[in-house]
Parts: sequence; structure tokens; C-alpha cells
Amino acid sequence: MRELIKEAIADLKKNDGFIYVTSEGKRVDLHEAAARGIAVTPVNPKDDVIKKLENAGLHLTDGRFLNDLNELIGLITGQSSTKTSKRRTFSDQEKSKILEEWKKVEATGKKTKAAFAREIGIGYQTFINWLRG
Repeated sequence: MRELIKEAIADLKKNDGFIYVTSEGKRVDLHEAAARGIAVTPVNPKDDVIKKLENAGLHLTDGRFLNDLNELIGLITGQSSTKTSKRRTFSDQEKSKILEEWKKVEATGKKTKAAFAREIGIGYQTFINWLRG
């Protein structure tokens, strides 16, 4: 399995475009095929790699399989891949307090809106929406 994965990585790294195969399925250089008069079919290397991996039981285009595989890897390595980020909600009072703080910071001209939003832990667009009111 390790060799198959290494081969897949190498195939994807070395091929910028298509690979060319003969009617027997053998890879051939396009210039060589043209010089020898061999008919070839262009194949996307990514599709070729996906097909090989699926034949080995690795269905990397299946989202559920990938989630399960990532969870397994996380459990084995001790790095939990099931990070759940909980969305924070702010009360109107908290929003008002933050906007008052922004007015003070803005008056000094020392921070951008984006930097201020990052500092308090909210998204930039959320902060802009609050400012628009």
C-alpha cells in the first residue's frame, strides 16, 4: 500500500498535463508515439491515480470515507481531526460594548478594522456588518 501511495504521489508530481497510453494500456511519450506512428489516448494522470487507489480500496473521492480515514489517523496519531468549533454569539449589549471600544481605537488611528476584529475574535465581515448596524 505504501508503494502504491508513493507511486501515486510521484505520478501526480511529475505530470503537468496528460499522460498518453497505447491501446494496450502502456504509457508512452507523445513524441515517441508520433515518431513511431503509434496511436495513443490522452489520460488525465489524476483520474489514473484515483482509479488505481480505488482498486486498492482507497476511495478518496468519497467524502464519508475521507472523514472516517482522517478520524482514524487522528485517533492513531493522537491528533484529533474532529475539531468542533462552536460559533460564538454576542448579545446586543456585548456588541455595543465592542463598537464603543472600536470608536476609541479608531480615534487613535493605531489599528485597522481587520486587526481589531481579529484581536477580539470575530470575523472581519461580521464586524463590518455590526458597524453598518
